[in-house]
Amino acid sequence: MRLSYRPHARRRQRGLALIVAMLVAALAAAVAVSLAAGESLWSSRVLHRRDQVQAQSIAQAGIQWARQILDADARGGPIDSLNEPWALPLPATPVENGTVEGDIVDAQGLFNVNDLASPVHGNAERKRFAQLFASLGLPASALPPIVAWVTTQQSAASPPTEGPRPGAPQAGSPGVTGALRVQELAEVPGITLATLAALLPRATALPLDVPLNVNTAAPELLAASISNLDGTALAALVEGRRTRPFTSVADFRARLPSGASLGDETMYSVGSRYFLVSVRARQGETVAQAHALIERSGSGWPTIVWQTIE
Repeated sequence: MRLSYRPHARRRQRGLALIVAMLVAALAAAVAVSLAAGESLWSSRVLHRRDQVQAQSIAQAGIQWARQILDADARGGPIDSLNEPWALPLPATPVENGTVEGDIVDAQGLFNVNDLASPVHGNAERKRFAQLFASLGLPASALPPIVAWVTTQQSAASPPTEGPRPGAPQAGSPGVTGALRVQELAEVPGITLATLAALLPRATALPLDVPLNVNTAAPELLAASISNLDGTALAALVEGRRTRPFTSVADFRARLPSGASLGDETMYSVGSRYFLVSVRARQGETVAQAHALIERSGSGWPTIVWQTIE
């Protein structure tokens, strides 16, 4: 007997074959889309990582740029003032695929929080901070916990080690006893964000008993340091140093108005060893920031006390 397929059976087979073909095509398309998406994501990640590495490299190069500027400035004499090249910020400057900008701040133009527990100048420094708190409208009750915290940090500080500290700074970096960055005050019990935000532009963390540079200190810091100095006299003092920087502490004292008092003159200077450097680099959509404390002493190349790259 001869077998034959019925027409409807053939149609059913053709329909199944078509469905299978469509499923295979859909699967192939899905695989292709998945591979393309995966490749695009991988490519995007590679490009982002490339930009990140390049931005961090540029930011680190900015720290070296600051060291060169500070080294060149040291050759010009022992006086540091706000009308020198290092004090001029670097505006956003185009580089390939991005920009770089930065600034150098005289760390000795700021109050040193570590001196709150200094056995030599602790009392005078606490008076300075109390005056600053009052002028800023900060609660006087916030100062004793800061003093206690700084004292504890100095007691627990590890011995200095050699070389810069890349990455997150740690206690025990060269030349620094106690707090390493003023941002660490966030750990003080009871310190509010408002108090910390008000202190950040006016305070730093340096080795004990580093003097305040009267050529670079902000007006409110000078006002907190000098007794019997009213607003008019303060403004005249600041304007005078802009056109004629103080050449010595004796010169600074001589140009104070009658009745104003410095107190312990070893707490002041007209030159600086420590500078804070901030660099911001952008590559594509990626931004990297570098921060460092630079020490400049003697005739040697300025050294990095601590450094962070973010």
